[in-house]
Amino acid sequence: MNFFVGELFAIAQSHHTISALNIRITTTVLLIAACLATNVVAEDNLLPDPMFTPGKVARNGRDRNGVTEEMERHIFSLYHIPWRRRPEFKVDHLIPTELGGADSVDNLWPQSLYTRPYNAERKELLTRRLLALIASGEMTLTQAQREIREDWISCFVDHLGMLYLR
Repeated sequence: MNFFVGELFAIAQSHHTISALNIRITTTVLLIAACLATNVVAEDNLLPDPMFTPGKVARNGRDRNGVTEEMERHIFSLYHIPWRRRPEFKVDHLIPTELGGADSVDNLWPQSLYTRPYNAERKELLTRRLLALIASGEMTLTQAQREIREDWISCFVDHLGMLYLR
């Protein structure tokens, strides 16, 4: 009889341990999911969505007419960001105008002003570096446009080095 009670006690304890473990795993999964959902909702992506913003080089004067509020509102709509969050973002040219980028919806995206370490301020630094490389003959304009279009953060790392959270 004592053996049977001991087995029941052991089973009950292991069941309690398994239940506690399941609760911990479930809680952890829910916390991770909440964090991921928050990031998706925040829309603080480091890179533009290539479907919405493939990048475009200016081909004529019409491609350099400036960015209107209507264009900006359209960009926010594409990226599912409420217009009331406008102060948190810079509507940025994927291919900067200094590198021949067009003032076109295909070349614009909402870049977070607060994302670290790669944000609008860092992208401007990259633009200055690429212009210096072009001026020195170490890079062509076409190469700079291609690199920044493909992945501006990798381009930054290649030409300015890795940044860490600051």
